[in-house]
Amino acid sequence: MSSFSYSAILDSGRKVEGILRGRSRHEALTQLCSKGYHPLALEPLEESRTLLGNLMRRLRDRVSTSQLAVMTRQLSSLLRAGLPVVEALSTLRGQAASGRLVRVIEDVQETLLHEGGSLADALACRPDVFGPVYRSLVRSGEEGGGLGEVLNDLGRHLTRTAKLRGQVLGALIYPVFLLLLGATAIFVLMAFVIPSFEELFASFDQALPAPTRALIALSGFLSSWWWALLAGIVAAILAVWMLLRRESVRLRTDRLSLRLPVVGPMLLKLAVSRVARTLGALVGGGVGILTALRITGETVRNRAIRATFAPMVASISTGDSLAAAAGRTRLYPPLMVSLVRTGEDTGELAEMLNELAAIYEEEAERAVSGAVKLLEPVLIIMMGAVIAGIVAAVMLPVFQANVMVE
Repeated sequence: MSSFSYSAILDSGRKVEGILRGRSRHEALTQLCSKGYHPLALEPLEESRTLLGNLMRRLRDRVSTSQLAVMTRQLSSLLRAGLPVVEALSTLRGQAASGRLVRVIEDVQETLLHEGGSLADALACRPDVFGPVYRSLVRSGEEGGGLGEVLNDLGRHLTRTAKLRGQVLGALIYPVFLLLLGATAIFVLMAFVIPSFEELFASFDQALPAPTRALIALSGFLSSWWWALLAGIVAAILAVWMLLRRESVRLRTDRLSLRLPVVGPMLLKLAVSRVARTLGALVGGGVGILTALRITGETVRNRAIRATFAPMVASISTGDSLAAAAGRTRLYPPLMVSLVRTGEDTGELAEMLNELAAIYEEEAERAVSGAVKLLEPVLIIMMGAVIAGIVAAVMLPVFQANVMVE
C-alpha cells in the first residue's frame, strides 16, 4: 500500500486536503471519486514531501495551454468523425510531438481501459493538466451527447487564453530584460571596476569630494561582500514567497495590488476577462450557474477576487440574479454587471460573458502595452541617471586636481 496526498473540491465549493492509502494511483483516485470529491491534485507522498521534488515533477510533466488547446481540438475532430474515445486517444498519442503530452494521453487511456467510466472520470487521473473547468465541460458534453462540439469550443477557449497570456508575457519580456541588464551592468561597474580607481585617487594626495568617498565606500562593500548581498536577495525572495503561501497574507497583498495606480486597473481587467471567459465556457457548455461559479472561483489566482465567489454563490442560492450578486461585491466594473444583467434578461448569458471577455481582453492588452511603453523610458532614465552619477563621482577628483594645478 502506498500513501498519497490529495487536494480536492467538494460539491459545496470548499477545498479539502489530506492523505489516503491505496495500492495504486488509480485506486486512490477511485476512493476520492467515490466520496464525491473533485480531485485537483493527487501525488505519492514521498514526492510531495520535498518542495524541490514537487517542482521538478511539475516541470518534467508540464503541458502548456497551447499544447492542450491543440490536443483538445484534434480530439474534437476525431470524435466528430465518429471514432470511439479510446481509438481517438490512440491516434492522438501517435501524432503527439511532445513526450510529456504522450505520457498524459497514455495515463488517460490506461485509466479508461482499466477503470472504465467516462472520459471526464479518466481525465481526473491527471488533474495537473486537466483542471476542474476542463473536466466539468467534458462531463457536460458526455451527458448531453455533444462531446465533440464541447471539446471544439473548449479548444477555442484554451487558444484564446494562451494567446492573451502570451501577449502579456511578450509585452513584459523587454522591460524585464532591460531592468536585469541594467542592474547587472551597474553591479559589475560598482563591484569590479570602480575599485581599480582607488589607487589613482590616492595618488592625487588631496581630500576627495563627498560623492566620490561615498562611491568608493559603496564599491568597496560590494567588491568584498557581493556574495552576501546576492545571498540576502535570494533569502528575501524566498521569505516573500513563503509569506505569500499564507492565505491571509496573500489575500491582503492581492487586495492591495488591485488598488495600485496603473497596475491595479490592469490586473482587474485581466482577471475579469479570465473570469468571464471561463464562466461563459462553463455556462455555454451546460454547467449549472452555481457549479460554474464554484469551479470558476477555484481557477482565479487573485485571492481578493476569489473571495467574492462564495458570497455570490450564497446570494444566487437565495434567488438573486448573477448581476445583482456581482454588483453587491463592489469589485467588478459596472460594464460587467450591465452586460451580465442583459444576458440574464435575454437568456443569452453565455454569449454576453464571451462578449465581455473579448472586450476586457482587448482593454487589458491595451493597458499592458501602455504600461510597458511608459515603463521603458522610465527604466532607461533611471539607469542613465545612476550611471551618470557614477561617472560624475569618478570625474570630480580629476576636475578638482586640474583646477589645483592651474
